[in-house]
Amino acid sequence: MPDDSTLAAPNLSAAASIRHYLEGEISSGALLPGDAIDEEVLASRFKVSRTPVREALLQLSVRGLITIAPRAGIYVSRLSIPELMSLLELLAELEGACAKLATRRLTKDEGEALQRVHEESKACEEQQDAQAYSRANAQFHEILYRACRNEALMNEIAHIRRRTQVYRQTVFQNQLRIRRSREEHGQIIESVLSGDAAASYQRMIEHIAIGGRDFTDFLSQVPPRLLASEVDFPGRIAAEQQRIEAAKALQRTDGRQSGRRAPRKKVGSNPR
Repeated sequence: MPDDSTLAAPNLSAAASIRHYLEGEISSGALLPGDAIDEEVLASRFKVSRTPVREALLQLSVRGLITIAPRAGIYVSRLSIPELMSLLELLAELEGACAKLATRRLTKDEGEALQRVHEESKACEEQQDAQAYSRANAQFHEILYRACRNEALMNEIAHIRRRTQVYRQTVFQNQLRIRRSREEHGQIIESVLSGDAAASYQRMIEHIAIGGRDFTDFLSQVPPRLLASEVDFPGRIAAEQQRIEAAKALQRTDGRQSGRRAPRKKVGSNPR
């Protein structure tokens, strides 16, 4: 169920509230790749007509989070292996840029917070607590996101993390990965606090990037049903075309809304 704060948020339209809710469900793994999405259920849950539901679904389709397939239904998008690899590669570059900017813009308080989170995560490694370390890892990166002072960059990173989160959920089940992650965090902190932006950029890329044997090991932990292929997803070309059509539909919707908001002129009337 959507929480009350989402439903009651005064600054969100109905479509935005539904989109925000679905993004959260997909990111958390409550909705998995391949899971069906029911328009009527969403309309009933949010107490709205199907129009804002469809608008939210179109927006998520354009962003690649869901697939709207004619005669096949609406479901959470699966990523193919090449798509997953491409997104992780792009994520590494964006995170590297974030670390570089954070090195230049980090405040004293943020630097201290970064060190504190890193020190506290040591207990997670010693206790082999994967969930606790995952939370500490998120805190570490969140500090750098805020410190980079670039909202557009933060939004792109958040979008890719939402799309790939379900595929990365088991990454810290391997205790060796936790140890290596903490070591890499320490190296990143060293370069950030010393003001070496180039080193921060490179170290973050190496921290996030998954290649070669690491990628093979990573894929071995991903359930095959979450991955798309031409075998289980023969309509890939049709789905891509649908995504393009969804983007056009959104543009038409925005145009109609703008038209309704514009004041009408009375042609030929004279002021008195």
